[in-house]
Amino acid sequence: MNAAAACAAGVPREAAALLPPAAAWQAAAERHAELFDALDPGASIALVARSAPQTMLLWEAGERGVSARAQPFPGYTASGADIALAADDEALDAIRASSDATLFAVLREHIRSGRIVCYMLRRRCQLEERGFDELLDALGFAFMGACR
Repeated sequence: MNAAAACAAGVPREAAALLPPAAAWQAAAERHAELFDALDPGASIALVARSAPQTMLLWEAGERGVSARAQPFPGYTASGADIALAADDEALDAIRASSDATLFAVLREHIRSGRIVCYMLRRRCQLEERGFDELLDALGFAFMGACR
C-alpha cells in the first residue's frame, strides 16, 4: 500500500511515510517464506513507528501465505497482533533502506541495540503453538525453560 492508498484507508500520511511500503514488507515475507510457513492463520506481527504510532504495518498469516498491509494502530493490545515491533526513526530508516534479503538481519540488529522494542503480546507457549519458533529465532530470540 502506498502513502495515498494508506491515507484513503484511514492511515495518517505522516505515519505511513515512516513505515516501509507494504509491498516491500510483503516481498520480505515471500523471500523468507520458510519462517512464515509454520504460522497458524491469523498469526500476525505489527511494525509501529514509535514517533508516530497511529499506523501499523502488519504481517498476517493466512490460508494462502502471509499478507502485508498498513492499517490504523489502535494500541498494542487492541491491535490483535501476536508480536509488535516498535521502532525508532533510525531503525525505520535502516528498515526502509534494507532489501528483502537483508531485512531480518536489520531487524535483529536493531532489536539487539534497543532501537526496536519487541512486545510479545501473547504468552510464549501461545506463540509456540501458533508456530512462531523459527521466526523468533530469526529475530534473535531464544526461549529456554518451561512455558509458564
